[in-house]
Formats: sequence, C-alpha cells, structure tokens
Amino acid sequence: MTTVLQSFVAGRWIGQQAAQALHSAINGKEVAFAHAESLDFAEALQYGRTTGLQGMLAMDFQQRAAALRALAKYLGERKEELYAISAHTGATRIDSWVDIEGGTGTLFAYASMAASELPSGNLIHEGPVAYQLPH
Repeated sequence: MTTVLQSFVAGRWIGQQAAQALHSAINGKEVAFAHAESLDFAEALQYGRTTGLQGMLAMDFQQRAAALRALAKYLGERKEELYAISAHTGATRIDSWVDIEGGTGTLFAYASMAASELPSGNLIHEGPVAYQLPH
C-alpha cells in the first residue's frame, strides 16, 4: 500500500484519505498520495499564537538552541532516506545536496550561534546600556 502523506497541523496529524497520486519521475510508479482533507489555516495560526507561543516562551535560548541541534542531528541521521525520496522528483544527489546537507548545516549553524551568542534566559537587551551619570 502506498503512503498517504500527512500534515502536522495544530498539534495533530491530518490526512487519512488518499487524494492525488504522486508519481516517481524515475519510473512513473506511485510513491505516495497527497491527502484529501483540507487544512484549516486559521486554526493553525491560532494554535501557533497560543500553544506554540507558550511552548517557545517556556524555553530559554539555550534550550531552543538544543532543540535546533537535535532536529539537525535527527535529519542528518536520515539523510540517505531523504536523498532516496528526493531522487523520485528527478533530482540528482548533487541537486538535493543544497536542500538536505545545506538545510541541516544551516540548522546546526543557527543552533551553534544561539548557544554561543545568546544568554541563557529568554530576553535580549537591545541597544546601548543606559548609565545614570553621578551628579
């Protein structure tokens, strides 16, 4: 059975019903199906503004950096699977390198920058420090 690609929206997976078949550019065989369920973008926005925001505010910059690093590691460990999927679009390994290796590398770079340049809290002071001059 071919996989129905799902969408993770507002904290849940959507997409049980198969819709359009997605075919391999290599051999024309079905590789997956898009899902038939429509997405509620207003719900997704509301979820991001409430639940998502609260989740982010509960983490300090160092925890966020660690989450980015964990995501980059997870994707890096699965890069061969990503290359195999990408090949079905007609892309060569070199074509896919920018997205797969480059995207993972970008996540690692952001995680490293955040870990080394941001404070351990979740507030950043912007602008010059204001000093009160003695009289």
